[in-house]
Amino acid sequence: MSDDAYSYISRFIDLKKDEKEMLLKHLQIMTCAPKQILTRAGEMEQHVYFIQKGIIRKYFYRNKEEVTIQISMEGDLVSSSVSFLSGVPSDFVLETMEPATLGFITRSSLETLYASSTNFERMGRLIILEWLLYKEKQDIERMIQTPKERFQMLMEERPSLINRVPQKYLASLLNIEPETFSRYKKQLMEEKDKIV
Repeated sequence: MSDDAYSYISRFIDLKKDEKEMLLKHLQIMTCAPKQILTRAGEMEQHVYFIQKGIIRKYFYRNKEEVTIQISMEGDLVSSSVSFLSGVPSDFVLETMEPATLGFITRSSLETLYASSTNFERMGRLIILEWLLYKEKQDIERMIQTPKERFQMLMEERPSLINRVPQKYLASLLNIEPETFSRYKKQLMEEKDKIV
């Protein structure tokens, strides 16, 4: 397992040597091509992915339109979490956007880890809590912030996405029209030019 995944987990718990070894037995690594589907709508989510390299987009279909609700990159965990945690079919599609290297753990492996150590149970609770807080923060931002404020926050928090992700997906993520996104992007570039 990469040091990146250990670093992520160490934000929540300190792993003892035997726990690290056990985690290593259950964590698998995969490499993916761009546009590889990891989870389809209607499938049961069986994995949690840790992104070592690349970007994953999470989206659902509204009629025939793809609606992006999450774009995850290096250092993030991603899953169709409601499906993974409750065992219901996924409403979402998870798809790679670039060549990707992912660490992943299956639902059954996670249950084995939980049964082996209260430390792993604690890790699971804290990660789920972080997911819930992130989701609520995202929902509030979508309801309260103006489109421009959502754009500015994305540029502050994840500026590299603008060069790595097609504009239509970022616009969908922010719940704004692609033309509006283009206008904000142009304004941002003009402001940067003035500073230089």
